[in-house]
Amino acid sequence: MIRGLNHITLSVSNLERSFCFYKDILGMTPKFKSNKTAYFQNGNLWFALSLDEKTRKGSLPEYSHIAFKVLRKDFKNMSDILLKNDVEIFKDNNSEGDSVYFLDPDGHKLEIHIGDLDSRLNHYRDNKAEDFEFFDDSYTRKASANEATFLSELALRSKAIWGYSPDFIEACRPHIYVDESYIKDWPVKVLINNGEIVGFHSLKMIGDENRLDNLWIEPEKIKKGFGRLLYLDAVKEARSLGWDYFRLAGEPDAIPFYNKMGAVLIGEVQSRLKKDLFLPHMEMRIL
Repeated sequence: MIRGLNHITLSVSNLERSFCFYKDILGMTPKFKSNKTAYFQNGNLWFALSLDEKTRKGSLPEYSHIAFKVLRKDFKNMSDILLKNDVEIFKDNNSEGDSVYFLDPDGHKLEIHIGDLDSRLNHYRDNKAEDFEFFDDSYTRKASANEATFLSELALRSKAIWGYSPDFIEACRPHIYVDESYIKDWPVKVLINNGEIVGFHSLKMIGDENRLDNLWIEPEKIKKGFGRLLYLDAVKEARSLGWDYFRLAGEPDAIPFYNKMGAVLIGEVQSRLKKDLFLPHMEMRIL
């Protein structure tokens, strides 16, 4: 069984020309260079160039290509760099997510793209056709504004499992309320399982602190792996925002879960409702 992508190697006809293209135009980080080989690091990707006299003389007619991920905030600048350097565009984008399709100096077909597998699958789920076949029961998607009330009630149901009194839970309502403007202004993602919402998470800037502001699961779905799915999705969402960390104020009994996911305890924060209640203040570093 394969365990992921190890590296990509492209044959090139002029190593110095291609080295400059990938370093100066695409912004890859060079790690090694010889007369015949160059290695770059791009995120977690090991990307290699190899001088080869049999390198193609132009682009192939087929669609095969390599797509590189860029953050939404960097997409326009990256697109402008490609245009400024007269990089050849080989295709207009007509699929989900912003993309630019272009050629490297030897005609290898490349792409810069905003989005990931989940966003593409969700696009297909929203635009179903008879021939579409999905192989998973759970997925995340962006919350809709009309789901605000449902998510607020879900959060209250979830918080109640920690043994708070009904009066305390009701007092929490104004503080964990999710409204339409919140969904519009901040990343809010719901977890769908077998067609139903089983939980949600949201990220928010509070002062100068990146926060995992919400992570709630329907009580009957807790301890079934959905918390892990939501948390990993929150990490991925934070990474797409360019965050290198987020913090959270968790429930005391949830510390083991967050520790297992990689967060560490850095202190405590006072509850806004009870002066004698302090919640764990935790931090997750994002690699």
